[in-house]
Amino acid sequence: MDSFEAELHAAALRSAKDFRVLRKLVRRNYCERPLGPWAKTGLIVDVETNGLEAWAEIIEIGLVKFAYTPAGVILGTLGQRQSFNEPSKPIPPAITRMTGISDEVVRGHRLDIPSLQAFSEDVDIVIAHNAGFDRRHIERVLPVFECLPWACSQTQVRWAEEGVESTKLAYLAYRFGFFFDGHRSLDDTYALLEILDQPLPRSGHTVLAELLEAASRPSRRVYALNLPFNLKDEVRARGYRWSTGDDGRPRAWHRDVEVDSVDEELAFLDSLQDHDAIEPLVLELDAFVRFSNRHG
Repeated sequence: MDSFEAELHAAALRSAKDFRVLRKLVRRNYCERPLGPWAKTGLIVDVETNGLEAWAEIIEIGLVKFAYTPAGVILGTLGQRQSFNEPSKPIPPAITRMTGISDEVVRGHRLDIPSLQAFSEDVDIVIAHNAGFDRRHIERVLPVFECLPWACSQTQVRWAEEGVESTKLAYLAYRFGFFFDGHRSLDDTYALLEILDQPLPRSGHTVLAELLEAASRPSRRVYALNLPFNLKDEVRARGYRWSTGDDGRPRAWHRDVEVDSVDEELAFLDSLQDHDAIEPLVLELDAFVRFSNRHG
């Protein structure tokens, strides 16, 4: 079947209410230059590692730079970088199955630090689909990322309020009508770029516009220092997460909230049994420190 015939069949299926057509992702073209002074520059980051633990080593980095408008419309791509890295230990079979990256693929490779650093400077926003994971790994090897504002398309978009049941990248692609070869860094970054430009189902705002607005809002991280062990299930049910303290953060249960919800959160901690033992700690977060190794 040639492409013209395939398009005719796809058009027919799209017009039928009992079918949904998925198109394979085609990477976006580069922007025409020069761009106006109002254009912004974004950078999508995807990191693959040889494990899910905090100490895991990077085995691949993918970066896609793109131009966008302040209103959240993507104009096109500006460039890309990909770099493999051979870790100190063999890549576990489960990681190879998930990513397609084997010991043979990365053998002899080292991250091109100067090139990646130079490529990533002076962007207006860094976006990852799991920024809590990607930022903490990448800023250990590329210090430029410690000084840039970050946003997380997985946690900072109100997907549930928009009627989207899952935040997995492959599912979001399906919801927006395309599929892609996932779990390789550049494939994932280009898929996320496409998702960012889509209108949300209920508000109609682009995903990028929603994300930029969320990233610009300051938030607070509330720590429940010295929380008695018998209260862990109560705080976990409210959305608290445990920090082991291995990365310099307090070793305690914590939860991120909006600024106007801090008093409510402190009242919740005060309502708990044995609350006198708890020492609340509230830290300010913004896009420059959120998700970082160095801050809450």
